[in-house]
Amino acid sequence: NIGNTPHNKTSDEVVAKILDLMKNKYQNFNVIHFLEMAKKFDAIKVKKDVVYSVAKKHNLVKNQQRRGRRSHKPRQRLPNEGMMIQFDGSQHIWFGEDKTDLIGGIDDATGKVLAAEFFYGETSNNSMKVIREIIDKNGLPESFYMDQAGIYGKVNVEWESQIARAFDQTGIKLILASSSQAKGRIERLWRTFQDRLVTELKFYQITSIEDANQFLKFRFIPEYNKKFSVTPANPLKSYRKNIFGNLDLIFCKKIQRKIMSGNVFSWEGVGWVIDEKADYKGRYINVNIHLNGETSFDIMGRKTKCN
Repeated sequence: NIGNTPHNKTSDEVVAKILDLMKNKYQNFNVIHFLEMAKKFDAIKVKKDVVYSVAKKHNLVKNQQRRGRRSHKPRQRLPNEGMMIQFDGSQHIWFGEDKTDLIGGIDDATGKVLAAEFFYGETSNNSMKVIREIIDKNGLPESFYMDQAGIYGKVNVEWESQIARAFDQTGIKLILASSSQAKGRIERLWRTFQDRLVTELKFYQITSIEDANQFLKFRFIPEYNKKFSVTPANPLKSYRKNIFGNLDLIFCKKIQRKIMSGNVFSWEGVGWVIDEKADYKGRYINVNIHLNGETSFDIMGRKTKCN
């Protein structure tokens, strides 16, 4: 057989097509991601080794950051979906030319992305929007695992963040991580997204935050979950039903003000009057700034009108 062409050799025509696609249409895609997209859109059906060989020969293999050997075993997943949500934000040039913040949550038991959204700023309000999306879709989880950023709460600091206060009111345990390594699953999620999501947003020529969120929510995340999520050890879910009333009055920014004589209280340098006959002098009223920017008032969870 010396000098004969192997029967399974990839034709020069296919190799040229792969090379052209990798250099142009699928620039910066990793080998596996390239194979998925080329099979879907270009009828390329070859083995991973063939694509890798072509990419390596022409210096098109993406350089993966080499990491040191693990000093500890990865933590075992929790058994039930809804037992713990790892939640975080990642600032990156996801699309276009400016950095945006991608805020999201991943279920610890399944690795399923429960919700994510692009924002300009990793604020309490924006984080609460994503948290509410998770709760509205699934119910109340047992816990959220977050870092020690001020918007989420702090260890050994005697004040509550708005998110910590909302969790306390709904019986959700807030677990604060001491390092990025402690949030292993969601940190790995961001690395995967910075590889796959960035290249797909560029491939589909998406440059606005509105279009990016549409693509993320209705196309990318469903496909990601189908491909990468796992079956939990226990099929029973740990989400709870809401028994705490109107969540709009909980997942918001709450500012407490003391009520003076005549049912008057001060907020932002303006005197407000509670539009009720009952005398609330000495009690406290909550000023609620909601996720949509609207404002409401409540006394011990009961809405009231103010002028």
